[in-house]
Amino acid sequence: DFCREKNLFLIEDCCDALGSEYNGKKLGTFGDLATFSFYPAHHITMGEGGAVTTSNSELYKVMLSLRDWGRDCFCPTGENKTEGACGKRFEWNFKDLPEGYDHKYVYSRIGYNLKPLDLQCAIGIVQLKKLDLFTKKRRENFNKLFEIFKPYEKYFILPKSQKDSIPSWFAFPLTVRDKSFFSRKEFVEYLEKNLIETRPIFAGNILRHPGYKNIPHRIADTLKNSDTVLYNSFFIGVYPGITQQHISYIKKVVDKFFKKINASY
Repeated sequence: DFCREKNLFLIEDCCDALGSEYNGKKLGTFGDLATFSFYPAHHITMGEGGAVTTSNSELYKVMLSLRDWGRDCFCPTGENKTEGACGKRFEWNFKDLPEGYDHKYVYSRIGYNLKPLDLQCAIGIVQLKKLDLFTKKRRENFNKLFEIFKPYEKYFILPKSQKDSIPSWFAFPLTVRDKSFFSRKEFVEYLEKNLIETRPIFAGNILRHPGYKNIPHRIADTLKNSDTVLYNSFFIGVYPGITQQHISYIKKVVDKFFKKINASY
């Protein structure tokens, strides 16, 4: 409603949320555009890359152009190579180009080469067929990790879904509380030394990263919560391939940390 009132596009960033639902609808189905990531750590993978989806035919043409070097022609590849699928390959006229210039090589935008390889697409199609299974396993692993950390909730802010949402969890996010007697660094290093992989929640307050120091920007508020994420938050994976043996090992390592810490105080 807000976007319609202000004449704005609604872009859904679904890169960490493929398979999730909100208010009875799948994420990526109610905006003008939706983005998805197929990097290996995400819900499905093609080895790299991602996707942008839309149901708006005009936006779709723009997206195809940006994907294909900014090319103006949006005819499907391989259809009627001589005249193009539109049948007007040599009948378009542009102000500063020769009359009848080959439309397949007219560039109306500054674009990119973002087409995945056929092999990647084949992998993605097979992965997509497994999405429901992956989502089920991610939710199961999330719930198991929640039970492991629940006894230590006074030390961590635990992840909880919002009303009307059914997440397909990307990972298990944890935030070390300010008054805990250990830091994120201490706990993360302990997990990593015990072969439990972690990663920061990217990026928290991104303005503190070196690459953003000297860009023109406006700070609207204190960014207190962004700083909390930057300094105190991290992920543990919920990858569908995690077994019960892995879960039991994580529990053993976590319990050992707090048993040792509590014995010191």
